[in-house]
Amino acid sequence: MPETAQPQGASQPAASRASHSMSLRAAVGIVKAHRWFVLGVVGGLLLLCLLYCLIAPNQYEAKARVALRVDAGEVMNAGAREQAPSTSALMGLAEVETLGQVFRSDQLAWRVILERKLYAEPAFSGWFDRRFPHFNPAAPDPEAQAYLLERFQRRLHVGTVPRTLLVEIRFRTHNAAVSADVVNALIRAFTQQESESRRADTGQAAGWLETQLAELKAKADEQDQKVAEFEKKNGILIAPEDPGKEQSGQHLSAMTQVDELSKELVAATSERILREAEYRAAMQGDPELALASDPHLENENSNLSASIFRQIRAHRSDLQQEMAQLSLEHGPNYGRVAEIRQQLADLDKQLQAENAKLRESLHGAWQTAIDREQMVKRSLDAQTGEGFSAAAATAQYEAMRHEADATRELYIGTEQKVRQAGLEAGAHPADIWVVDPARPPAKPVAPNVPLYMAITLFVALWLAFGGAFLMESWKSSGAARVVALLLVCMACFTARAQGPTPTTSGLPQGVTKISQSSDTRITPNPQEAPAVWNGTGTNAGPAPTQPGMGAAPVPGKLGPGDLLEVSEFHSPEFHSTVRVSQAGTVTLPMIGEIKLGGLTEADASKAIAAVLVEKGMLLHPQVFILVTQYAAQDVSVLGEVTRPGVYPYTAHHRMLDLIAAASGVSPAAGSVVAIYKRDTPDTPQLVALIPQTEDKNAARAAERNPELEPGDTIQISRAQLVYVVGDVIRPGGFTVDPAQQLTVLQALTLAWGPSQNASTQKALLIREQAGGGRAVMELNLKRMLRGQDPDQPIQERDILFVPDSMAKNILNRSLESMVQSAVGVSIYAGLVYSQRF
Repeated sequence: MPETAQPQGASQPAASRASHSMSLRAAVGIVKAHRWFVLGVVGGLLLLCLLYCLIAPNQYEAKARVALRVDAGEVMNAGAREQAPSTSALMGLAEVETLGQVFRSDQLAWRVILERKLYAEPAFSGWFDRRFPHFNPAAPDPEAQAYLLERFQRRLHVGTVPRTLLVEIRFRTHNAAVSADVVNALIRAFTQQESESRRADTGQAAGWLETQLAELKAKADEQDQKVAEFEKKNGILIAPEDPGKEQSGQHLSAMTQVDELSKELVAATSERILREAEYRAAMQGDPELALASDPHLENENSNLSASIFRQIRAHRSDLQQEMAQLSLEHGPNYGRVAEIRQQLADLDKQLQAENAKLRESLHGAWQTAIDREQMVKRSLDAQTGEGFSAAAATAQYEAMRHEADATRELYIGTEQKVRQAGLEAGAHPADIWVVDPARPPAKPVAPNVPLYMAITLFVALWLAFGGAFLMESWKSSGAARVVALLLVCMACFTARAQGPTPTTSGLPQGVTKISQSSDTRITPNPQEAPAVWNGTGTNAGPAPTQPGMGAAPVPGKLGPGDLLEVSEFHSPEFHSTVRVSQAGTVTLPMIGEIKLGGLTEADASKAIAAVLVEKGMLLHPQVFILVTQYAAQDVSVLGEVTRPGVYPYTAHHRMLDLIAAASGVSPAAGSVVAIYKRDTPDTPQLVALIPQTEDKNAARAAERNPELEPGDTIQISRAQLVYVVGDVIRPGGFTVDPAQQLTVLQALTLAWGPSQNASTQKALLIREQAGGGRAVMELNLKRMLRGQDPDQPIQERDILFVPDSMAKNILNRSLESMVQSAVGVSIYAGLVYSQRF
């Protein structure tokens, strides 16, 4: 029940808070009172840790470091015209991570297990012989294979050295020599697997080349046979070859009269065959090969240039390399990757266009060669008919010989490339080189007695002190036994915690960062919180006072004091800047004084034009009026708005429009608005800002949103406030609508409810009295929330105080500290213990 506050009653909250505090001497007294419990917990955990360190077998960890070869180089391509960049040269940090994952692969692990016979090694296999007595390495059981691979991966640790291209490999067993042998065997297995994969790829490519080689050989033999048969059939003799010169055919028959034309026909036919071969090769394959095979083609045709294709190919290769690197680093949906794809598509289109132009040029050259051949044939027919057959035979023979020689050269070149590929497959160096091979470690890495004892001492102190404070808070013996049992369970959980396997970045997989917030409850979203009044206001800044900063001024009637800019399209001398007088008139050149007050800009322009026509100065005048400054057309918006100030009288000049122009009302705004007219400033017009129900009557709606006039002032009132302080989530002052009554639970809800340490059974409601005193009412919020006590109404300027509970504070902080310490220690201990298995 409420009671009038006395002088000593005002200090009740302070005395209550003082009773909940605890001094250092009291804390030491609690620890002394439960010293045997503290010593028992600390001594017991330290004894268990020491026994574990004495019983646990030693663990030896061997390590090796390998480096990524950034310039493997080709050792057998010294005479090659074009050398592709080494794959290792394009590898970066992502490739180092990939290399680490390859070292962790099950394929390499199984290869090392079989090579070193780890399934028979006691330092590695453990109880494998008893679980799988009939294990056969040639045909392993899937369960046994999974068991061995799991044990191998649990003892293997592969990491990268930051800011280098080094990969560090570690392996832990009970035997130092076995650990070093496994690490070195893993490196050898990787090198052998890489070499076998390269040889397999080279063998596949060589097989395809050998198939093509056999086809070329058969084609060359067939063409040589046709040339021999043709020589025998047509009686063609071949002159002896001159040393150091290319082979040339010379017909030794008696047809000397057509020798010159025959030579011309041979050249034309060879040219036609060559152009035809180039064109067909361009149509069936890559046109660039035809351009590269004949260097005279580029000289004969200025439109053909091999440098264009080389530039396109080089640019495309650079873009592909950049796209591959960005895809590995940022993923295929990265913005630059999409841009590179578009550039590659444009380059492909450009390459297709150049290929089309090249094919067209080759087709034109082929057609020209055909026309020239036909012309030479007609000339030869006109001069001699008897030697036509012999000349045709000679030309055909030369063409056949030329085609046979070209096929033979292609066959020889392909055969050389097959041999070269076989040599390079065996001579290519590995992509890694061993920096530090693994050596048997001299000292074990686990168990680490000082580290384990320090961790155990830290956890034991936290558990012992927390248990002592909890038992002091709970006086009953049953509660003390529950606390002791809880501490034992937490200690067992911490001792048996198993950490996850570390990754190459040094962090364990699956470990989530723990929030450091002291409140573990779900906190509401601050954006959805009700308004809190803090006494400082929420004004964002001054409102715009110039027309250009707000809405555009309404094109209304001209009034005294307005500044006008008047111009006429045909008469530049008519342009003038004038101000409207108090009588509403302006003085303009050529027409004198004219009344414009009360007219709009358009009507004023028409009035001036009519005067110019009436006086005979212009027949079709075009008058323009621009109001550069309005006078006395502002409305003041004051009070609880976001941006109070003076606003221009715009096209929308109702009350709500001006409040909206001021960025709305502030959180502390009330529901009553006072409008002070310019003519009657002493008699305000009161308007309800927020109506309770929608009124369909247009007259009443207009009354709640009245029309304003220039010079009026709007004053928005401040809302009533209640205060919620103490141990709540969001203390502060909250607005109260006078039309709706607010209760204690509603005010507590606006403050986001009590915190986890709040004492809801001893809340206080402080209310000011009319005579100047205060009334204090004690409330049981816990019973109110459960519906056992009625909810109490709250009035303006009431203060709701929710105190905190010392018992809850000690309990929650102790449990929070123990849980955080136990989780942190278990994670760290897991990282250490995981290296053992």
